[in-house]
Amino acid sequence: MGSGVIKKIVNVIPEACTGCRQCELICSFEQGGSYSPRLSRIRLVKFEDKCLSVPVTCTYCERPICEEVCPVGAMTHDPVTGAAKVNEESCRGCKECANACPLGAIDMHPEKGTAMRCDLCGGDPACVKYCPAGALKYEPPHHSVKEKRRSRVVALNLD
Repeated sequence: MGSGVIKKIVNVIPEACTGCRQCELICSFEQGGSYSPRLSRIRLVKFEDKCLSVPVTCTYCERPICEEVCPVGAMTHDPVTGAAKVNEESCRGCKECANACPLGAIDMHPEKGTAMRCDLCGGDPACVKYCPAGALKYEPPHHSVKEKRRSRVVALNLD
């Protein structure tokens, strides 16, 4: 995963999400000092036809395309923790990273024009701590994969 080793990521449990947007508000406060979803590094995507809300944030890809396409090297990882970093001094706001992200997890800061992506709040993600529904978990990446496999098998056997 980039140049560092991520021990945990924010895992999303879509079926548990109530759509309250608490994750967006707390993230924006933690990252930008105000309760403004425009400053959030996590975004709620609603699928109204399915009555489903899904928080979307950086999933820490094994080969982060956002880092590969950045022409100035502003998208990086902390070499010790592996957490995502955006060098605001280098970022020129070209949006290549945002366009390349397959999840749409990168946004542009509304005032600064620089890229924004989840940095895991230094290893203590506020969105996870304050999610009232427990739809966000801070856990090892392999844990979420095992749980998804298990739930798919159970769903197949129940149909």
